[in-house]
Amino acid sequence: MTPHLDLRVLQSFLVLAEELSFTQAARRLHMTQPPLSLQIKQLEAQLQTQLFERTKRSVRLTAAGQVLRTEVEKLFESEHRARQMVTRAGRGEDVGHIAIGFTPVATLELVPALLRRFSAQVPGILYSLKETSSDAQMAALLRNEIDIGFLRPPVVDSRLDARCLLTEPQVLAVPAAHPLATRARVHVKHLHGEMLATYERRTGRYAHDLMMTWLTQNDVVPARLHDVVQHHAMMALVSAGIGIALVPASTASQPVNGVVFRRLSGPAAPRIEMWVACRKDFSNPMTRLFADAALAYARSWKVALPH
Repeated sequence: MTPHLDLRVLQSFLVLAEELSFTQAARRLHMTQPPLSLQIKQLEAQLQTQLFERTKRSVRLTAAGQVLRTEVEKLFESEHRARQMVTRAGRGEDVGHIAIGFTPVATLELVPALLRRFSAQVPGILYSLKETSSDAQMAALLRNEIDIGFLRPPVVDSRLDARCLLTEPQVLAVPAAHPLATRARVHVKHLHGEMLATYERRTGRYAHDLMMTWLTQNDVVPARLHDVVQHHAMMALVSAGIGIALVPASTASQPVNGVVFRRLSGPAAPRIEMWVACRKDFSNPMTRLFADAALAYARSWKVALPH
């Protein structure tokens, strides 16, 4: 029988992985360096793989060490959550937990509103929140790492139950000093020859393709495209005056220094969808409750457009 990994040794490993210094890690662990070195050597022997590359001047994780760090962080998150749930159960309180994935844009309005409403419905519920891409959410759902995801389409895996939660128009984010900022509405033709910021297709295929298809249909050719992965990075490019960007209208509710939001005129830009997804064979009873609460909220949701 394979011996279990010692949680105390894994804690030492995690601290060393964070500090990348035996001296600093030993100080955090309130121990001397030799016992820490021995713990790591014994862990590597038990796993039969090297976890750290050591030189006289540096310590860094190997590929195997990176994998172990990720898994140990998940383990301690689960251990912490288990302690909380057991303590609450011991006090006679109802115990509930849900792990939620969401895209960065969903954090601006959708997720906070849903958390407020659901916490009122299920007081004391514990949350694990993971901001990540739509593709990463689908993978996390299939690995049972999250219970529910708020993501962009398409969701085609037959093991997932996915529904359109809401749709919203898109608006133009423009540097405050840009000539287009003086217009109340911007026609699609005015985007011709402009520098545009767009989501990198590898991670934001849905939004990228929506925008590029719309521009092509209207014979609009950008001067240059700047690729980003996160919404915050896109706003940084706009704020810096480097480009303009097509964004969901709900993002206009969050002021960004040096950025103004303008409605589009002419052929309407395609509306952008947000979906909610979970496993068809979910085991957490909170999953269906949260999904139903999200769908109920979406039915009354209205986005405020820029003036």
